[in-house]
Amino acid sequence: MDLKVIESLLEKYLNAETSLKEEEKLRAYFSSGQVAPHLQEYSPMFSYFSRAKEEKYSGKVAYKPGKRKVYSWVAVAASIMILLGVVAQKESQVSEFGTYEDPELAMQKTREALQMVSMYMNDGTEDLSYLQEFNTTTDKIVQNP
Repeated sequence: MDLKVIESLLEKYLNAETSLKEEEKLRAYFSSGQVAPHLQEYSPMFSYFSRAKEEKYSGKVAYKPGKRKVYSWVAVAASIMILLGVVAQKESQVSEFGTYEDPELAMQKTREALQMVSMYMNDGTEDLSYLQEFNTTTDKIVQNP
């Protein structure tokens, strides 16, 4: 077979553009034993494909039906635990309107919220001092032309 044809088929093969007949031509060429020296690196690949095509699995697959039962019990137990956790959390912490039934817990949460607001307010007032300096400088420029 012409070397130019083989090279073009090989290029098409590497770009995944060959048909089954073209791939068969390539396999025949690389298994013929008369491969050009610069194409020798592709010979092991095509010989592997030929051998792999003939392989068949003759072993048996082991099936163990007992493990499925274990997984189903684990799923049931996990579902029960999640349900109990949700019910216990609803009863102890917050009513349906988002208020706390325990006055001490409500006071603690309110303090946390107010501390967070205070922190952000303090950060904001620090930035206002720079703005005030800018305003006074601008006023000086406008008053003294």
